[in-house]
Amino acid sequence: MKTNFKNKQPIDLLKLTQNLSVAILGSVLSFAAIEVANPARSDAFVIFNRSGNTLGGGSRWDAAPRTIQGQDRSLDGGLRYSLQGGSYQAFRDLFTWDILPSVNEFQNAIETAFNAWTVVDPVSGLGTDLSFVADLETPVVGTGRGGVNRYGAEIDLLASTDATFWNPGNTSPQGESFFYYINDTVTLTSGTENYAGSSAIIGADITFNNNAGTVYTLDFFRRLLTHEIGHAIGLGDIEGDISANRFIDDNYDGSTSATANATLSNPIAQLIDPLNPAASPFSLFTVPDQDPGLDTLGIDILMESRGLGIAPGNPVTNIRPLVNDDYAGRQFLYPVFSEASVNEPTATLGLLALGIIGARLSTQGKTKQQRVDQVTRSATYNIDI
Repeated sequence: MKTNFKNKQPIDLLKLTQNLSVAILGSVLSFAAIEVANPARSDAFVIFNRSGNTLGGGSRWDAAPRTIQGQDRSLDGGLRYSLQGGSYQAFRDLFTWDILPSVNEFQNAIETAFNAWTVVDPVSGLGTDLSFVADLETPVVGTGRGGVNRYGAEIDLLASTDATFWNPGNTSPQGESFFYYINDTVTLTSGTENYAGSSAIIGADITFNNNAGTVYTLDFFRRLLTHEIGHAIGLGDIEGDISANRFIDDNYDGSTSATANATLSNPIAQLIDPLNPAASPFSLFTVPDQDPGLDTLGIDILMESRGLGIAPGNPVTNIRPLVNDDYAGRQFLYPVFSEASVNEPTATLGLLALGIIGARLSTQGKTKQQRVDQVTRSATYNIDI
């Protein structure tokens, strides 16, 4: 049981909506402004709807064409997104800005947030089959109060003064992400069909707070959207109090700050078995939001909801804020083969061998940075169609 953050009656988050099986992952973000620079990048990730206490299963978008009641709901042709209001200008004007961005600047910020999930991992060299396409002619279909309505584009971007995790009058820049999934297995981007235990995402809504007095900077809006897109493709927040025993990593050791930094900074995307990510040499951990742990200097993960990885080493102005952790999560959900391996006759066996051998809570005080309370939520809804 958790208490509804809108001060209503305590609710069982697995029975949040009538006739829906709900699995909710709450997350809290705080804007980070000050941190000592550290070149180390952290790695490990959280996914939704694993099979029990294994690495199997997981919710993702289907790589194979999938139509749900006449609507495309797959990676085929790119994930389509639409905006409330039907244009970049109309969506921009739903928010209050410290400095009003031009329509072109705002459009570029949104496109850059989506593109951040499509770039090549600079460490492993692994690309992705993820792509995103603006589809503003498709009207968004929201609930008017946060949460998710699976209709509209595959990913709808919305604004609301009242949502699942904030009330009218709240002035903290924040967002929440929900997606619908169905209990039907997917084809992985690596080609594996009917991936065991998997479930297909069929629609996602990202909602931002636009209460009067809620002021966004363009850089922060872009970073927040980039984080929320991570939820929309199936990644969760990594804090231990949010995702206990759900942190996927190869060797996390929180004995000291040094061991935490070392084991949260080694790249692991290249260790992931692209045909069966569950067979990758990883385990499940709980990583505390403290030092040693996620508060250790240099741990600047985009999918860390408290801070969004914002730090001198990953500033809010960084248009490619994914770090080793985020690339590994992407590779786990949407695996691809390395280009070097594809050209070799024994590429598949070689890569498999590598995979077998070797990729509204209260903000807690953190010594490495000053924080301002902001909140983001992600959740999943399961329906039968």
